[in-house]
Amino acid sequence: MRHFSAVINPHKLKILRESIATYLGIPQSLILRFEPWANVLFVHRQDRGGQFISYRQLGCWLQACIEAIQACKTHQALQDLGQLLKTEIQRFSYPPDVIAYLRRLWQQHKAQLDLNLNLRSFYTPNPNP
Repeated sequence: MRHFSAVINPHKLKILRESIATYLGIPQSLILRFEPWANVLFVHRQDRGGQFISYRQLGCWLQACIEAIQACKTHQALQDLGQLLKTEIQRFSYPPDVIAYLRRLWQQHKAQLDLNLNLRSFYTPNPNP
Protein backbone atom coordinates (compact mmCIF):
# COMPACT_ATOMS: atom_id res chain seq x y z
CA MET A 1 0.00 0.00 0.00
CA ARG A 2 1.28 3.44 -0.91
CA HIS A 3 1.69 6.06 1.74
CA PHE A 4 0.99 9.75 1.42
CA SER A 5 4.73 10.42 1.77
CA ALA A 6 5.07 8.83 -1.69
CA VAL A 7 2.96 11.71 -3.02
CA ILE A 8 4.55 14.46 -0.94
CA ASN A 9 8.26 14.07 -0.34
CA PRO A 10 9.14 16.13 2.75
CA HIS A 11 12.67 16.64 1.46
CA LYS A 12 11.33 18.46 -1.60
CA LEU A 13 9.28 20.96 0.40
CA LYS A 14 10.43 24.56 0.44
CA ILE A 15 10.68 25.10 4.17
CA LEU A 16 11.32 28.65 5.27
CA ARG A 17 12.74 29.77 8.61
CA GLU A 18 9.88 32.29 8.72
CA SER A 19 7.19 29.59 8.57
CA ILE A 20 8.91 27.57 11.30
CA ALA A 21 9.16 30.65 13.53
CA THR A 22 5.51 31.49 12.90
CA TYR A 23 4.40 27.96 13.78
CA LEU A 24 6.53 27.95 16.95
CA GLY A 25 5.51 31.49 17.88
CA ILE A 26 9.08 32.69 18.24
CA PRO A 27 11.28 35.24 16.47
CA GLN A 28 13.29 33.91 13.54
CA SER A 29 16.48 34.94 15.31
CA LEU A 30 15.97 32.15 17.88
CA ILE A 31 16.25 29.49 15.16
CA LEU A 32 19.91 28.61 14.74
CA ARG A 33 19.31 25.95 12.09
CA PHE A 34 16.85 23.30 11.03
CA GLU A 35 17.42 19.89 9.50
CA PRO A 36 14.97 17.82 7.49
CA TRP A 37 14.83 14.30 8.89
CA ALA A 38 12.89 11.38 7.48
CA ASN A 39 9.56 12.08 9.18
CA VAL A 40 10.13 15.25 11.18
CA LEU A 41 11.98 18.51 11.09
CA PHE A 42 14.67 19.07 13.72
CA VAL A 43 14.83 22.70 14.79
CA HIS A 44 17.83 23.84 16.83
CA ARG A 45 16.70 26.80 18.93
CA GLN A 46 18.94 29.28 20.68
CA ASP A 47 16.63 29.51 23.69
CA ARG A 48 15.95 25.85 24.44
CA GLY A 49 18.03 23.48 22.33
CA GLY A 50 16.56 21.03 19.85
CA GLN A 51 12.92 20.54 19.03
CA PHE A 52 11.15 18.22 16.61
CA ILE A 53 8.14 19.36 14.62
CA SER A 54 6.06 17.53 12.08
CA TYR A 55 6.21 18.63 8.46
CA ARG A 56 2.44 18.35 8.53
CA GLN A 57 2.22 21.37 10.84
CA LEU A 58 3.78 23.74 8.30
CA GLY A 59 2.04 25.72 5.60
CA CYS A 60 4.26 24.23 2.89
CA TRP A 61 2.77 20.79 3.63
CA LEU A 62 -0.76 22.10 3.16
CA GLN A 63 0.34 23.80 -0.06
CA ALA A 64 1.81 20.49 -1.29
CA CYS A 65 -1.52 18.77 -0.49
CA ILE A 66 -3.38 21.41 -2.48
CA GLU A 67 -1.03 21.01 -5.43
CA ALA A 68 -1.37 17.21 -5.31
CA ILE A 69 -5.17 17.47 -5.51
CA GLN A 70 -5.03 19.99 -8.34
CA ALA A 71 -2.54 17.84 -10.26
CA CYS A 72 -4.98 14.93 -10.58
CA LYS A 73 -6.04 14.70 -14.21
CA THR A 74 -8.41 11.74 -13.96
CA HIS A 75 -11.15 10.55 -11.64
CA GLN A 76 -9.10 7.47 -10.78
CA ALA A 77 -6.05 9.53 -9.81
CA LEU A 78 -8.25 11.76 -7.65
CA GLN A 79 -9.91 8.72 -6.02
CA ASP A 80 -6.53 7.17 -5.28
CA LEU A 81 -5.27 10.41 -3.77
CA GLY A 82 -8.48 10.72 -1.77
CA GLN A 83 -7.91 7.30 -0.22
CA LEU A 84 -4.33 8.22 0.66
CA LEU A 85 -5.51 11.50 2.18
CA LYS A 86 -8.19 9.71 4.20
CA THR A 87 -5.62 7.31 5.65
CA GLU A 88 -3.24 10.21 6.28
CA ILE A 89 -5.87 12.20 8.18
CA GLN A 90 -6.81 9.17 10.28
CA ARG A 91 -3.18 8.45 11.11
CA PHE A 92 -1.95 11.97 11.88
CA SER A 93 -3.65 14.85 13.62
CA TYR A 94 -4.79 17.58 11.25
CA PRO A 95 -6.73 20.62 12.42
CA PRO A 96 -10.46 20.36 11.62
CA ASP A 97 -10.37 23.47 9.42
CA VAL A 98 -7.56 21.97 7.31
CA ILE A 99 -9.51 18.72 6.92
CA ALA A 100 -12.62 20.66 5.87
CA TYR A 101 -10.61 22.75 3.42
CA LEU A 102 -8.93 19.72 1.79
CA ARG A 103 -12.27 17.89 1.58
CA ARG A 104 -13.93 20.90 -0.07
CA LEU A 105 -11.04 21.32 -2.50
CA TRP A 106 -11.15 17.60 -3.38
CA GLN A 107 -14.91 17.81 -4.02
CA GLN A 108 -14.51 20.94 -6.16
CA HIS A 109 -11.81 19.27 -8.23
CA LYS A 110 -14.00 16.19 -8.68
CA ALA A 111 -16.86 18.42 -9.83
CA GLN A 112 -14.50 20.10 -12.32
CA LEU A 113 -13.38 16.70 -13.66
CA ASP A 114 -17.05 15.68 -13.97
CA LEU A 115 -17.84 18.86 -15.86
CA ASN A 116 -14.86 18.37 -18.20
CA LEU A 117 -15.95 14.80 -18.88
CA ASN A 118 -19.52 15.89 -19.61
CA LEU A 119 -18.36 18.67 -21.91
CA ARG A 120 -16.09 16.30 -23.85
CA SER A 121 -18.94 13.83 -24.36
CA PHE A 122 -21.28 16.65 -25.40
CA TYR A 123 -18.89 17.98 -28.04
CA THR A 124 -17.76 14.62 -29.37
CA PRO A 125 -19.65 13.90 -32.60
CA ASN A 126 -21.84 10.83 -32.57
CA PRO A 127 -20.61 8.42 -35.30
CA ASN A 128 -24.13 6.92 -35.70
CA PRO A 129 -26.59 9.76 -36.23
